[in-house]
Amino acid sequence: MLADLRNDTQWNSRVSRAELRSPEPVGLGSRFAIVNGGTPYDVTITSYDRPSRLVFEASGKPDLTIACTFTPTGDGTELESDFDFRPRGALKVLFPLLAPVIRRDVPKQYASFKALCER
Repeated sequence: MLADLRNDTQWNSRVSRAELRSPEPVGLGSRFAIVNGGTPYDVTITSYDRPSRLVFEASGKPDLTIACTFTPTGDGTELESDFDFRPRGALKVLFPLLAPVIRRDVPKQYASFKALCER
């Protein structure tokens, strides 16, 4: 469910549009176009090691890598994610102020994702 970014509009309040730009099925190399917080991104799945790891490379403002690790637990799955932001230009100067706001939003979005999965 997390690999298919078209689902993001159901749980991530910042994503207003997401479309698959490559053929089905979703997997390694799949490409998406999304709009997150009003900013367009081109996203590619660069690692797809089910059921343990998923990595996205996103080109936009800023470029970023999102690496997700999934670990089975007694009552479900733990999701751990690492965000590597790579701002350019003027955004590079402003990003240290924006990054904490973005990072604070992630747990809220993941709680929404968890609620969707548990329906």
